[in-house]
Amino acid sequence: MVLYSGSNSRRVRIIAQHADLDSIERTSWPPLAQEISLSLPEPQALDVTPTFVEENFDLKSLCFVDSVEIPDNSTVDLEDSVCLFLYQQNSSTMYNEPPWNATSTLTDAIREPGPAAYQTFPAHQFFARVYRPSAIWAALLNRQPTFLCNPEWTVVPWAHYPRTPLDDLLDIVVLLPSIFSRADEIIMLEASSERQSRARDLLDNCVNIEAQFNIWLSVIRQDSRTSGAPYWVAESREGRSNLPFDVLLNFASPLLCLVHIYYWTFLISFHQCIYTLLDVIREPGDEESNQEIELELPAGLDPRKYQPAETRMLAALVCRSLDFALRTTTQPDLLAAPVWVIREFYNRMKELSLCEPESLWLDDFTTRHEARSREICAWLEEKRWVGIRRFG
Repeated sequence: MVLYSGSNSRRVRIIAQHADLDSIERTSWPPLAQEISLSLPEPQALDVTPTFVEENFDLKSLCFVDSVEIPDNSTVDLEDSVCLFLYQQNSSTMYNEPPWNATSTLTDAIREPGPAAYQTFPAHQFFARVYRPSAIWAALLNRQPTFLCNPEWTVVPWAHYPRTPLDDLLDIVVLLPSIFSRADEIIMLEASSERQSRARDLLDNCVNIEAQFNIWLSVIRQDSRTSGAPYWVAESREGRSNLPFDVLLNFASPLLCLVHIYYWTFLISFHQCIYTLLDVIREPGDEESNQEIELELPAGLDPRKYQPAETRMLAALVCRSLDFALRTTTQPDLLAAPVWVIREFYNRMKELSLCEPESLWLDDFTTRHEARSREICAWLEEKRWVGIRRFG
């Protein structure tokens, strides 16, 4: 991102770090009292484990910028400035919804100002890079809809900023929690032709969403035809075994790596949902009803695509990409939710005596992930900061 000050411009790097906000210590640097240094608590892995309780999703953040100034007569390329968001969140996804005729306002400090409040710096960066991804992941893992699927929340905050592939991907993903919630309701019903019919209707929605994913991926590939392949097989790194994965992947940029990791991870959850709905349709029941619904499966839906073996291939793609992501990211927390999804999948496979080597590899990655978080914290503590905003 580029910010302008008079005739000068400066690249600004956005970094978000999960932390216990109450444990952050600040030390002033006289004579510039506004400058502070930060002493951060020992980084703890971001826990995205869904709570499935009726607790409001809550995220608070402190925003800082590093205090390096741009000289008016500078013609030298300086190091990127940093805009830092230290944030704290829970793992719930419920939201206070006042009755339709209530006169009270919403109690959600992020939602209440409306989407137009997130059009300028640093509010836009907080919303697009911290709050929205975190809230959507919480909704996805808790399988509950989020207000962020309302159209104004996918358009209005970007009035003054270009969209990234991650923004466009999340526009699609924000539809999935509602699909998952409806699927859970159907699964809880008694076996019947009505239950099968509802599952089949929901599959229509799933096919439409998958078509949107395909369009998103085609745009990524189209852009890559002019700028080069988005990813390729990496050369083996000496001294480290990649087993059980034969080869790892490198990417054209950290952003392309992140969006592919997110895309493949979202597909894992999405395809597992479709697989479950197909099971509902195949359940024993009235023979005539079964035959009718089988013939009415949405056009182009190939049940083989959603088998566990295919999902395992998606999980392998994510793991083969995590090494590059960890080496190039300054926001290790962005990988917490994908790692959780992959670990849950491998744990289910281990019950079938499968994926034990993959689980061991993921344990090793988690150790390296924690070490990278400590490196980032140490780097942040070396800088001097100016606090500019609090959110939530």
